[in-house]
Amino acid sequence: MKKLLVLGMAIMMAGAISACNAGNKTANESVSTEAQTDSKKADTSESADSKKADESKAADSKKEDVSFPEFSAKTVEGGEISNDVFKDSKLTVVNVWGSWCGPCVQEIPELQKLSENMKDKNVNVIGIAQDAGSNFQAVKEVLDKSKVTYQNIIPSGPTEDFVMSLQAFPTTFFVDSQGKIVYAIQGSKNLEGFTQIVDDLLSKM
Repeated sequence: MKKLLVLGMAIMMAGAISACNAGNKTANESVSTEAQTDSKKADTSESADSKKADESKAADSKKEDVSFPEFSAKTVEGGEISNDVFKDSKLTVVNVWGSWCGPCVQEIPELQKLSENMKDKNVNVIGIAQDAGSNFQAVKEVLDKSKVTYQNIIPSGPTEDFVMSLQAFPTTFFVDSQGKIVYAIQGSKNLEGFTQIVDDLLSKM
């Protein structure tokens, strides 16, 4: 499995946004992550000043693109989906969520609106339902209630391993047409927040 390598996380300033960690606990913060090159883990005995110096150097270093992990899976709707889906859009918003996670469920209607609003800008939205394999009915009920029309993946194999490696839900990745991750956030967003991120990324493409 290709692992997502991240270097550094920054607290976003646009209000308190909630997320569920892997242990189902809620945290009132949102973090943004940039996919970068692999880095040696900091020694646990390293001082705070040394860590800050290392992070500063990392921020100035040249960043390399990291691809979204390859996948071939079924959707909740029964279709087939793979990494080829990224080629069809300028930007794809990939939202990893779970039916057990309140913040995840609350932002589903916002993502549906984003999907509808961004079609003309060649932006696609895809969901990866973390518990679709173990609790399909609960996932289906969430999607049906919000009248979701965008595709939702049932993770399995390497895709499931990737999803389970995440530390918080929801986690949303923004992927370009080459399958490269250009931005990622942890924590829920409303339509305005998603739109701002998407428009900013599109302006740089």
